[in-house]
Amino acid sequence: MSPLSMDLNDLYLFAQVVEYKSFTSAGEILGIPKSRLSRRIAQLEDQFGIRLLHRTSRRLRPTDVGLSLYEHCRAMIAEAQAGEAVVHRHLIEPAGLVRISLPVVLTEIATSLQTMLSPQFMCRYPKIRIAISVSNRWIDLIEDNFDIAIMEHDERQYSSSVVQVGLGTLRWGLVATPEYLAQREAFDCPDALSRADMLIYDVAPEQNTELHLEGSGNSTTTVTVNARLQSSSILLLKKAAIGGLGIACLPLRVCKEEIDAGSLCVVLPDWSPKKERLVMRFLTRRGLMPAVRTTIDSLKEDIPQILTEHGYV
Repeated sequence: MSPLSMDLNDLYLFAQVVEYKSFTSAGEILGIPKSRLSRRIAQLEDQFGIRLLHRTSRRLRPTDVGLSLYEHCRAMIAEAQAGEAVVHRHLIEPAGLVRISLPVVLTEIATSLQTMLSPQFMCRYPKIRIAISVSNRWIDLIEDNFDIAIMEHDERQYSSSVVQVGLGTLRWGLVATPEYLAQREAFDCPDALSRADMLIYDVAPEQNTELHLEGSGNSTTTVTVNARLQSSSILLLKKAAIGGLGIACLPLRVCKEEIDAGSLCVVLPDWSPKKERLVMRFLTRRGLMPAVRTTIDSLKEDIPQILTEHGYV
């Protein structure tokens, strides 16, 4: 008999009959008529093609095969009860592994990954385990096996089962050293960037790079630039800018100290090379494990607050 054709409920009923040593007693405990219980066990014997119980008018006892089957049924029931207990524990107290995907930019502008999940959160929920993966690629929550993905907003069509929550928008700018700017003609308009050495944040480098800029009043322009350095690392681009290699596209808050000290200057302050809207994506709340739901609620509150307090938005 194929395991797929077996009704596991019949195995449970068989175990109860053996446990209580009669159809009558087992039926009373289970709330099932004796005749129905006897019929189900007879069907199980027919499926196996072997007798499982010796029946007489006064007693009932398992055959040797029936006794062996009973031991396996007991183990099956015990495992099922243990599994049920695990689920109930998770529902009572948030526990288990939560898988989170973060973009590179968010981990580099934050002082540490722990600012994404405060120490208070980790202490309050000691049974929640966090696994953080840092990546710039587009994340499919189901295919990539993530519970939560924090990423840049895009216009892709998401499944109706995916919830998307806005977290804030990172302000980017163009920066370079005074020495680099002093050696070149003034960069007084976006088109002037075509003669600059550009340090571009880009995860998919191209030979000819187009820099899209946004100005006041929703004005936009696109300039083809010479990308001397392209990288998905904010810190690498910042170091290159401080070293005088060119004009870098960076989140302005990353360079605040250098801008305040005068070691970096903002180029074309009325134009922004990037406005990065961060969103958090997760599957619909229906059926979410409490650990995932609790983590989502914490991130929804903490990340916008962190970005605002530190001047990133």
